[in-house]
Amino acid sequence: MKRRKVKNVALYVDARRPEAAEAAKVVARLAIEAGAELQMKSDQSQAAGLGDVRSPSSFPAGADVLISLGGDGTLLQGAHLAAPLGVPVVGVDFGRMGFLTEVNRSDYQAVLTTLLTDGFETESRIALEATAAGKSPRYFAVNDIHIDRRHQGHIVGFGIEISGQSVAHIPADGIVVSSPTGSTAYFLSAGGPILAPGLEAFGIAPICPHTLFSRPLVVGATEAVRITIPGDSTGAQLYADGRLETELPAGSYVDIVRAACNIDFVRVGERYFFEVLEQKLHWGTSIKRPALQRDAADTLASDEATNS
Repeated sequence: MKRRKVKNVALYVDARRPEAAEAAKVVARLAIEAGAELQMKSDQSQAAGLGDVRSPSSFPAGADVLISLGGDGTLLQGAHLAAPLGVPVVGVDFGRMGFLTEVNRSDYQAVLTTLLTDGFETESRIALEATAAGKSPRYFAVNDIHIDRRHQGHIVGFGIEISGQSVAHIPADGIVVSSPTGSTAYFLSAGGPILAPGLEAFGIAPICPHTLFSRPLVVGATEAVRITIPGDSTGAQLYADGRLETELPAGSYVDIVRAACNIDFVRVGERYFFEVLEQKLHWGTSIKRPALQRDAADTLASDEATNS
């Protein structure tokens, strides 16, 4: 794969995090030293103490890469801006989980210096797009679209249709439709399976279903998913990547399809998906292991004390 060169850098920063704000100054310097132009949103550049940085109204148009400094949420926000413009994204982890962010805070300077001087390769992933009742606007999501009940305490009988065929009618708190990228986020918490990031598929899972026999579904990304809200309900709400987008009245519906544009993630080295699962989500790890390791360490320390 041909490596992409960097001549224009879009910097997207969670300036509420002091470490991220300080890192913004470092990354700005690295970009200038590499001969690249820099652009930021004006509120972020001011909050990070960078002063007047070029801030186009169409940010991040024209950028070769968007560098996110923050957590996974910051990267998602940046991706919403970058993906429709075909701008690849890479994140430095200054958050808590760091599942989507590619670069560790401990060595970000060295990694980004190499990226800025030598270029980078990307990995393309599918995204989602939703419309409510067939009307604009279209809601873009990297991780997931979920439809939630409007009022707590009122279960809604959601209908699920796939490419025009009725599949299920499920009383639940909501329904979440996930991309492979989002399958380790809310979808996982709802009981959905983990999807390898390169798959062209959607996951569909009910949220707290009021039934003993509900199971999540996985369908091809060429399918069109429709979630219906019954006319006798109190209505629902549509969320894209955890952000409330619109209210859904009773009798409404939401159509979810593959987005017209993919999202390109920068790859700065070998990063194996299943290793990340093990590290971040403790996949395949026994809940007894930490206790056993502590017991072994205590025994070793006791033996050493006895023999000394």
